[in-house]
Amino acid sequence: MNDRETLAKEWHSARESRGLPPSRLPPGDGGPYDPDMERRVTNLETATSKIQDTLNSMQVTLARIEATMATKEELKRIEVEVAEMKGRIAGLPSTAKIAGIVAIIGAAIKILPWFSHY
Repeated sequence: MNDRETLAKEWHSARESRGLPPSRLPPGDGGPYDPDMERRVTNLETATSKIQDTLNSMQVTLARIEATMATKEELKRIEVEVAEMKGRIAGLPSTAKIAGIVAIIGAAIKILPWFSHY
């Protein structure tokens, strides 16, 4: 048995010992196993090229997004500003308070003429 045959036998034994299915490639002179292999490799190369184009496009898009994206510091500053605004809004009088003030002013206007007679 020559070196190539020994190597092929060891290869098949190793696959079998690991529970792998037998190789579909026959040992031998290394000639083409699949006559359609050239077409298949060409298709794979074309698909790989399309995948690379897509990845390049995604990188450009991600760079554009990253350039306009807020940083953690900016988000924290906005969070503080929103909290301050909520505090100011909470301090504003409610509709009920405003209605009460208007009612008091209206009553005062009605009552004032009585006091002017005295």
